[in-house]
Amino acid sequence: MYQLENGILYREGKPVLALGLSYYPSYHPKKFPVLPDDDREGQLRLDMKEMAEAGFNLLRFAALGDIRRAGSGPEGIEVSLPLIDLGVGYASEVGMAAMVRLQGYTLNVSGHTNEGMITAEGRELGLYECFLRSSLNHEGILRDNEDCTVALAKNFAEYPALISYQIYNEPAYHGNVDYNPHSIAAYRKWLVEQGIKSLDEAMATEPPRKRPEEGEDPSEWINWRMFHYERLNWYMCHLARKAREGNPKAETLTCHMSCPMTAAAAMRGEDYYRTAQGMEILGITHYTPAFGELHYNASEILDAAESAAATFGKHAWLVEYNARTDMPANEWDRETYSAVGSGIKGILYYQWRADYPFPDGPEPNQFGILYNDRTRTEAFERAVRMNRLINEKLSSLIAMAEKCRAGVAILFSENANAYFDAVDHGRSRVAHAMMQAYRLMRKAGVPVDFTRAMDLADNPLRVRLLIVPAREGLSSAELDQIEAFRQSGGAVVEFMAGSDGFFNYAPEPVKRRHGYLYADNPAAETLSEWGIMPMALFLGSALVDVKMLCAEGYHIACLINTDTKERRLAAGTTALSLSIGVKAAQVTKVTFFTPEEEIALTAGERDGRLHIPLPEVGLGAFIVIEHP
Repeated sequence: MYQLENGILYREGKPVLALGLSYYPSYHPKKFPVLPDDDREGQLRLDMKEMAEAGFNLLRFAALGDIRRAGSGPEGIEVSLPLIDLGVGYASEVGMAAMVRLQGYTLNVSGHTNEGMITAEGRELGLYECFLRSSLNHEGILRDNEDCTVALAKNFAEYPALISYQIYNEPAYHGNVDYNPHSIAAYRKWLVEQGIKSLDEAMATEPPRKRPEEGEDPSEWINWRMFHYERLNWYMCHLARKAREGNPKAETLTCHMSCPMTAAAAMRGEDYYRTAQGMEILGITHYTPAFGELHYNASEILDAAESAAATFGKHAWLVEYNARTDMPANEWDRETYSAVGSGIKGILYYQWRADYPFPDGPEPNQFGILYNDRTRTEAFERAVRMNRLINEKLSSLIAMAEKCRAGVAILFSENANAYFDAVDHGRSRVAHAMMQAYRLMRKAGVPVDFTRAMDLADNPLRVRLLIVPAREGLSSAELDQIEAFRQSGGAVVEFMAGSDGFFNYAPEPVKRRHGYLYADNPAAETLSEWGIMPMALFLGSALVDVKMLCAEGYHIACLINTDTKERRLAAGTTALSLSIGVKAAQVTKVTFFTPEEEIALTAGERDGRLHIPLPEVGLGAFIVIEHP
């Protein structure tokens, strides 16, 4: 019934937006929806039936059960997963697809000792402190992970509902990284392989146990972080390849957090670009609400993930999207409009039914659109109505439309992240600068992408204007790549967060900047300077954001009302002003969709732009603009 091709879900050959949920009998001993001695199988069947009736088409499981080594290689791994096998098999009966997370906190089936990650203070991590508990540089642990991943993938390959495997969950380092002797030995080897040190120098190197003090050389700390950064993402993609050995038909993803874009956690190891390159789908976790100014923080994460995936011609999914049991009902609508508008092709909310409320459980009754006793949360009815709208009217349109691009991109640099992680003691100012530049450009009416310097030569995102959030911390290779882009005709500006100003970029930093600052309306003036028109403006309120998708024959405008007071905007007081390469005479139909209504609109022209007067606007809307 379902297939997954390049991150697009197909049902009986028709593309659809993946709308899913997690159903997690978890690896954690006190985190599951149904007690082990209750009727787990009966409750699972009932929950799955009701999930399908609520309009969800995809279910996320974890490979919970007994996994042990009885011999060498993948063939020597024995697995017994009766409950999960039942769920993946039953998915076909209720008309749902299935995804399975293959690894828990660790896969140590050979009984290795002293394999855990070790903190800077010398303490071995406990099992549930981190989703990656074992050292990634322990060869025995790597073999266990390889063999178990192949064996688990083969276990589920026979089920027709199975479309995807998840590789670990939120794979990030705990604290400062890993000081296991295996990691220290691998680091020394890496220093030689990278040409950073000679063999003798590397063997005499002890990794730093703390960030440098002011005035100290940060290079050793940067090297130590970059080594872990590269290792973690290689590890995830390597296991994805192993999963494909076990079942070539299933696409792979992981579930990254927002760390690359977060000032306090930029170097916890997660990298959207390496993962997007090495897996079929870029999957992320997202719990920031699309509300007030936080909406732009939330959107930055969505757009960063979509940009990384699109760099390699792929798509991004929300493998865990916010579904707290105390989540206000209206938040569901806003977050759906926002995710769809950023080009996300799979939305899996966390989760269907909240975990059993153990007093000392990690998340008792905290996440789900049902409480643990199956009582409906405030958001339940809105979720069902939004699903109905998408499934009955918009699913294929959304699935086949891509995020519109204006050629505006912010530079993402892991080198800068590592540098500022060192000198800012984990509070990266470059992440703050990225966020502020993004917010200013989005409010000026243009979609924003993120790009690495190394990708500017091929320029898959068609960048015309590159925004450099910080020159400090960039590698010499990155500086050369930026300059080559500028010499080839690309526009480059530097963003100064302290003044909200954009400066014309020069190969060498200039001390006197008078005359270079775009500061009155910095984003608008910068766009005008380089001939980039605002793509989508909402006239009548500064509190409604507009995101655009495009496909052959239509555009979709996604409106998100970020007003914290949730005030409705009266009909006739607002309008969309669009520059999307379509004239009013070409528009054949405009339709305004919310879960409550469907309204035909008209399109005209004003000031050389497409002008669409709007009906009453509440939490947001989808507007489909059809044209040849």
